[in-house]
Amino acid sequence: MNPRYRRLLIPGLLTALVVVVVVAALTDSSEAAVASEATEVSRFLDPDITESSGLAVSPLDPDLVHTVNDSGSAPVVFTVRLSTGETVGRTTLDGVAWRDPEALAVGPDGTLWVADTGDNLAARDDTALYVLPEPAGGDDRVTPTVFPVSFAGGPRDVEALLVDPTGGPVHLVTKGLLGGEVFRLPADLTPGATHRAEPVGVAMPGLVTDAAFHPDGERLVVRTYGSALLYDRDFVRLGAVELPFQEQGETIAVEATGTYLVGSEGTGSALTRVPAIAPEADDARSGDAPRVGAADGATVDAPEDTDGVDPSVVIGVLAALGVILVGLLVVRGRRRP
Repeated sequence: MNPRYRRLLIPGLLTALVVVVVVAALTDSSEAAVASEATEVSRFLDPDITESSGLAVSPLDPDLVHTVNDSGSAPVVFTVRLSTGETVGRTTLDGVAWRDPEALAVGPDGTLWVADTGDNLAARDDTALYVLPEPAGGDDRVTPTVFPVSFAGGPRDVEALLVDPTGGPVHLVTKGLLGGEVFRLPADLTPGATHRAEPVGVAMPGLVTDAAFHPDGERLVVRTYGSALLYDRDFVRLGAVELPFQEQGETIAVEATGTYLVGSEGTGSALTRVPAIAPEADDARSGDAPRVGAADGATVDAPEDTDGVDPSVVIGVLAALGVILVGLLVVRGRRRP
């Protein structure tokens, strides 16, 4: 290839990819009503919380939430007073050198799960789930239980963890640019043993950044940079809502009342409460859009087109593509003599 054309190849491909991904993201947020009455609850006051990438509400105290920082961070879970944004506890995970923690979930047995599964370049062989007793506040050090995870078909970038409050299998949702997949882990997990997650044949929107079960285990919510989508436990889509603009919306958690808390990366980022998603009427979900199979053989409506570009979607796309570009440039640099 002509060197001049070679220099233009990566920028050209990335430009084309931006267009494709934005169009796909718009499609995935179709029929989503704008979130009304979204209210800022508080902001993280701790200057050490700079890249909140996972969020979970304590079932023991609805005014406590847990969060972790993104890649390159110390293995610390922050426990925060929701009403004030004040950090009330830090739990250090001994013996852990995580690389890219992306999601949190509270288990049915009083545990907190941390998913170290971020993998922007789909190249990791050390993704894992860490399980510890749910922190109640105060500073502590714990040695977590470790469940190494692999994925059928090779590494995946995963930012969404679903721990079933009724005790069912753990699910993971990939963060594909044009669409995600749902993977399921074995029902019985052995500490220290690598468990392979298998696809369940359920399609998800692109750029999924988090997910969470409702406390009753009958429904779950999946978020992207610009929208939240409601599903039943068999991954049949029930409704959707556009989320308020956030700099880089990474997290979602479900409160006991069914409302959602959504958060973003960034120092002093806000925790915003969003009303529960109202399920759409059956006729609103039974149009001519193609459908894909759910985990139990049910069907999920594929979204239709929508108008307008959510700025948070564009920011998310650019952030994801920026990471890919850096990775490509690093690889290219290593190949040079």
